Amino acid sequence: METAKVSEMFISYQGEGPFAGSRQLFVRFYGCNRACIYCDTLPESYETFTKDGLMRKVLGFKDAYNELVVTGGEPLLFADFLRQFLACFKSFSEKAVYLETNGTLPGELSKVIDHVDIVAMDFKFPSSSGDTDDIWDAHEKFAETAAQKELIAKAVITDRTTMDDVKHMARIIRGIKKDLNVVLQPVTPMNAMIREPDGETLSGFAEYLKNTTEKDIMILGQLHRCLGIR
Repeated sequence: METAKVSEMFISYQGEGPFAGSRQLFVRFYGCNRACIYCDTLPESYETFTKDGLMRKVLGFKDAYNELVVTGGEPLLFADFLRQFLACFKSFSEKAVYLETNGTLPGELSKVIDHVDIVAMDFKFPSSSGDTDDIWDAHEKFAETAAQKELIAKAVITDRTTMDDVKHMARIIRGIKKDLNVVLQPVTPMNAMIREPDGETLSGFAEYLKNTTEKDIMILGQLHRCLGIR
């Protein structure tokens, strides 16, 4: 029987991207395959759930939210579990499933994409995240699959973010669809090593990206941090 590690579950308001302000049920899975220097979710504990056990917890929240958010860490580390759990959830509820992911596990996404409605995909810029791995091929394959559903392409921007990384992102999203949401998120400084970009830099990145989508490029920080909520 498939199981998964869940670090927390709670109702709050989405703080990032075009769904900011929507009341959502967050299920945060434990663990990640990346090590971003700006990471703000590093839980120290978890509870192990079966599909049925997690469904009982989710059903306990009744109808008090708009979307079910599957987040992390990296929830796709538990793709086989999610395939079963989300199929079960969809049989009980008409709520949209909103997947928050680092966009580096395309094979795992293919296992669950049929049960997901919205994919919020982070582009993990090496210049911002501090991770030197070459993630562009994985990002491209991931975005191609994610584009089957409503896709939000998001990148955290720091004072170290380079135009080369923005160009890589632009190349990928130009090749998939023209109506996706693109969000540039100024980093929330977590320590002295992490600094926000200046306004001119942000505007320059947004200007470069404006022809990649028919929608406006969003520059939006973490609303939940400003409000002091989870």
